[in-house]
Amino acid sequence: MSDNDKNGLSRRSVLLSAGATAGVLGYGGTNVLRSLGEGEEVHDVERFLDENTVVSGYCSPNCRGHCPLDIHVRDGQIRKVEPQVPEREEFRRACTLGQSHVHRTYNPNRLKYPMVRSDWSPNDPNPGGRGPDAEFEQISWDEALDYIADEMDRVREEYAPESVYFELGSGGSGINGTVFSRLANLFGGTMKEWSIDINVGLGFNRITGEGFFNTPTNMRTDIKNANTIIIWGGNVFRSRLNPDARFLLDAIESGAKVVAVDPVYNQTTAKSDLWLPVKPGKDIHLVMAMIHTVLEEGLEDREFLRERTLAPALVRSDTDELLKTGDVFEDGDDETPVAIDEETGEPVPLEPETYGEYALFGEYEVDGYDVTTGLTEIEAAVADYSPEAVEDTVGVKAGNIRQTVRWLTSRGPGGIMTGLGVDRYVYGHIFGQAYAILLALTGDYGRSGSITGGRFAGSGFDSDYGTVEGSPGARNIQQKSILSAMEGDEDPPIKMMYAQSSNFVANQMPDRQRWLDALENLDLVAVADIHHTPNIQYADIALPASHWTEREDVTGAGEHPHVMYREPAHEPLWDSRSDNWMLAGLAERLGYGEHFTRDRTELLREILEAEDRFTFEELQEKGTVHVETDEVVFTGEFDTPTGRLEIYDEDAPSEGDVSLEVPVPMEDRTADDHELADEYPLLFIQGHSRWRIHSQWAENPAIREINPEPQLDINPKDAKERGIEDGDYVRVHNERGEMVVKAKYNDGYRPGLVNTDQGWWGDDFVAGHLNDLTHTDVSDAIENFAFYDTRVEVEPAPEADTSRYDDPEPTEWLEELPTGGDD
Repeated sequence: MSDNDKNGLSRRSVLLSAGATAGVLGYGGTNVLRSLGEGEEVHDVERFLDENTVVSGYCSPNCRGHCPLDIHVRDGQIRKVEPQVPEREEFRRACTLGQSHVHRTYNPNRLKYPMVRSDWSPNDPNPGGRGPDAEFEQISWDEALDYIADEMDRVREEYAPESVYFELGSGGSGINGTVFSRLANLFGGTMKEWSIDINVGLGFNRITGEGFFNTPTNMRTDIKNANTIIIWGGNVFRSRLNPDARFLLDAIESGAKVVAVDPVYNQTTAKSDLWLPVKPGKDIHLVMAMIHTVLEEGLEDREFLRERTLAPALVRSDTDELLKTGDVFEDGDDETPVAIDEETGEPVPLEPETYGEYALFGEYEVDGYDVTTGLTEIEAAVADYSPEAVEDTVGVKAGNIRQTVRWLTSRGPGGIMTGLGVDRYVYGHIFGQAYAILLALTGDYGRSGSITGGRFAGSGFDSDYGTVEGSPGARNIQQKSILSAMEGDEDPPIKMMYAQSSNFVANQMPDRQRWLDALENLDLVAVADIHHTPNIQYADIALPASHWTEREDVTGAGEHPHVMYREPAHEPLWDSRSDNWMLAGLAERLGYGEHFTRDRTELLREILEAEDRFTFEELQEKGTVHVETDEVVFTGEFDTPTGRLEIYDEDAPSEGDVSLEVPVPMEDRTADDHELADEYPLLFIQGHSRWRIHSQWAENPAIREINPEPQLDINPKDAKERGIEDGDYVRVHNERGEMVVKAKYNDGYRPGLVNTDQGWWGDDFVAGHLNDLTHTDVSDAIENFAFYDTRVEVEPAPEADTSRYDDPEPTEWLEELPTGGDD
């Protein structure tokens, strides 16, 4: 019998129904929440007006808001969550999701007890038993941790320590990831490096020396000083509504021109002065046309180019490398590039942050070397990409391309606010390289009002707590290689997984069926999580983690200038425990106990020992502490080998036989002549929803009342050609898999493009899963998964069993939450 069966609950009741008969805490009857602390019935309004305990908290998903929260507690339970006012009041905010933690904390879908899959044992792991039909039995914490530790020891001895995969997901923030990594490094296991959303950041990094997840830019409070804002591949007023939208509105009120570059007409494009409806995957062509326009019309910032970039650097025609002072001067070196002094015609060293009347264009002969300037190389690279030449390719009128560039170059500081859309094409890193060059031409680095990306400056705390000295260290490989290691194609292979805060393998990874097949090569899959996620359903041992509201913690805000403290609202419910408690228990069993601190407060003090800007007591008292953070980035030397913006990249990677010293537009499945284009003519993307953070909140019934089921956004023209009416259920398929969802007419999607928002769980689909359609192909340069480089076909699905959505069950337990009304 499964855990949820034992508590009167199905594994995952469909849509909004979640434990209507059993109640929130597994008790029968009604008013179960009220029964936690009350002796007699009191009207909800009267109860709320009495004195509350308000504790500090913050939201912990993979979201760039990291909002501080006030959590109101009465009678031992959470009654309300609202935004906390931090020291810098302009960062007071909290979205609908963050204010619904009461529904997540008391959700019947919470994991309640340690569980083992009924047909798993150390001697007979039966990996084929994992999945939708798996059932679980309750065990004690000692049994669960003993099983995991014993298997870790066995796998280490039989294979290698690296055969134990410590999967740290992005489902939480705070100290738990630090403690998790500490154990992985002591053990010598395998940990992942990212293969998701790093494309544009790493392309930008090659030019600027900064960038990974998205690209760095000034603090959000500086957006109001921008005069032209190009929002590229991101819907700020949907998926970034809470952290970014209010600051963007400040800029609009101050007179900023806003240009949206997106294949979809959405909430952000509707608020823009100009919409560039770029065709999917054509973004690199479009930015090349913008660079062409700057140079053709002589709009470049020559002073900036001479002082802070490699625009004047000389490039050798024989090697495509930069000419160095060691090639020219007796006392030169192999690192400093050379430029031409335009007044004297003589070669001179090109030092960082140094202005000179350097030649920006031209071909020269220097000490027997034929050379050109870096900017001349860029000019040649974009020669064939005038706005008029690419108009049909990119789907944007040439005049609108030129207007965008003229605004950007004539109205003062501005720039490009990047979303994560372009990351999800195979060659998105070339876009990162190209737009970094565009902003170098306009001089939009290191000044107030410049926007160089989408990851805003913020804060963290200083700490010396990390890997124990003398640890063997973990093997770190990218997620594509993790899959290969699970399939046995890496040495050593992965034979066991311990996952924390992760719903990756069973739900979020591309080509999902391949990951599920690879799981069958593992002897043990242990997953710690708050809720009964798809990853839990494919586990052998499930560990119930306490909810964020139930654990003491600290975190840096990341993209606003605060460090935040979380006080538990009450003890962990049922038999859940913090991740730190679990990890300390495993460490003790593995012989590393001396390196782990069980007491949470003591551990937080230890982690913050190196911090001299505030004390732990101050943080506890205030809830949030403001830490000074530079509001403007890129003000000094760039973190590149030359200290300059390397608009010509002599150390460039290659894609096949194409070397990328300068950008070269490339496409994969979005190419019009791709080999799959005829059989699967529709491009399929998976946008971010305002109703989930990746796959979190998918189980929240209050949100599901608003956003009940996955759907396929499809242009009416494409739908009618296939005999599909608005609201019909359709089969979306390609050579890898299928899904069945409801069709939704949406004129905002251009013909040829369809979308299903990412993050839905497997049970939410009538059949299949959206990540059964995606693939794991990556570029040669960067192992970044390309979710948007996906082709599909769509057809009616009249025989689909849609009863779960035709007549959904009510969510009675939700009605029992305090509402302020009569009982």
